[in-house]
Amino acid sequence: MSSPTAAFFGATGGVTNAILVHTLKAGYKAVALVRTPQKLRDQLSAQGLSSEVLENLTIVQGNALDVAAVRRTLLASATTGTAGVPSVVVTGLGGSPKLQFDWRHPFQIANLDNPSICETAAQTLLTAMHEIYAENPVASEKKPLLAFISTTGITRGPEDVPFWIRFLYHQMLTVPHIDKHKMEDLYRADADSASSNPVFRNIVGVRPTLLSGGADYRDTSGSDKVIKSGIENKPAIGYIIKRADVGAWVYENVVSEALQGRKGRWEGEMVSLTT
Repeated sequence: MSSPTAAFFGATGGVTNAILVHTLKAGYKAVALVRTPQKLRDQLSAQGLSSEVLENLTIVQGNALDVAAVRRTLLASATTGTAGVPSVVVTGLGGSPKLQFDWRHPFQIANLDNPSICETAAQTLLTAMHEIYAENPVASEKKPLLAFISTTGITRGPEDVPFWIRFLYHQMLTVPHIDKHKMEDLYRADADSASSNPVFRNIVGVRPTLLSGGADYRDTSGSDKVIKSGIENKPAIGYIIKRADVGAWVYENVVSEALQGRKGRWEGEMVSLTT
């Protein structure tokens, strides 16, 4: 029997990086797909992870928009002679922001170097999973949980952005929000489909408010700050949250539960987080 493993996409980003660190520090095995492996190694070393802890990490070099690279990452969790997939897949991909002004849309100043990166990565992941199951049907007998990082401001339910910043929030972040929305639609359509066979056993969408802090799991708000969580029909509303706080919450409430073979209370939910 293979050990429970988590697969990570976007592991050099602050939130996903923190989830990865907590996973490794807890003694679990992890596989991460990154374009620049040395960048990830440097990030983890800077956070004090020992060589012994890092022995549980397998780094796959490649692009999350490439089906073959994603497949290699998912299958890297399998032990010799098995066709297993990870117990949980964590994805927190996003484009690099760039500011630009368009007089036709004067408030839409936030753009991305790749405006469709989240949508394309989601489709790539789903395609890779379908291909794995088609070639190795036994792999579908124990499907993974998917945890993906999204954002507030794109809910199907009650407004989850504070009233005082609502207009500017939606206007300034229109382009990245469109991409996140399309990503969510893909994952939710796969999970909600009653007529087809979903590739994940369930999903958890995580919608943090505006993010602060860098890629360091220790950069939290401190024990005096309470992380507020809500679901789509009753969201937690706030202004800001640290990346490390989101990472710690996702590990404790989603990833850790999946790695222990348990069904967490947040499965199937779109979870808003703020402090």
